[in-house]
Amino acid sequence: MKTLVVVAHPKIKESSTQQFLKETAKISESVTWLELNDVTLSEITRNRTLLHENQRIIFQFPLLWYSAPGILFEWLRITIQQDDETWLKCKELGIVVNIGQSEKSYRLGGSEKYSLSSLLSPLGALANRLGLTLIPYFVIEKFAYQTETAKKKLLIAYLQYLQLNQPINFKERQAWAIKFLKELTVNENNSMIRLVLDNFVEQADRLSELKTEIDLIKKVDDNDY
Repeated sequence: MKTLVVVAHPKIKESSTQQFLKETAKISESVTWLELNDVTLSEITRNRTLLHENQRIIFQFPLLWYSAPGILFEWLRITIQQDDETWLKCKELGIVVNIGQSEKSYRLGGSEKYSLSSLLSPLGALANRLGLTLIPYFVIEKFAYQTETAKKKLLIAYLQYLQLNQPINFKERQAWAIKFLKELTVNENNSMIRLVLDNFVEQADRLSELKTEIDLIKKVDDNDY
């Protein structure tokens, strides 16, 4: 799936979160990265072409004063036209938002009092107006405090969010991970990656066999009644 990531950040070069995501997005050839600034705002024809060419559109930003940065709304104002619903309605809209607190803070009764869903609802209303299919948002919390292990998990989850149909089931995650590791093996020619891949494939086969056995047991149990 071809994906356009529209990044709105007031100081993107100073953002460790956005630089990490940018390097991650480079791994996928099907992802186009668009940073919003004074130059890209003026490139209306190019921006509209990118919207036409990509099936999934991602709005990516830090939550600032409980909303997306103003430059995202300015980009929308000058890029989207009223009759664009006719060709946008077959596309998807995703939201990648990074926050400085735990996601648990953004809920009724939490320290921030309001849920992320309610704070992001204007973008949901936009998707509804344009006929875009809104996929579940992707949250990155407290990136600066994440361990290396957590960041590796984030890398995989972020790539899957950009590339796979949403919501993702376990089987699709497995197939994607195996394909991803195979591509790394070819590109890097790394024996350790090969070892991880072989082990992952073996585990996937075992899980598949276990699922088959569980399904058979369920059928037997159903026949007992």
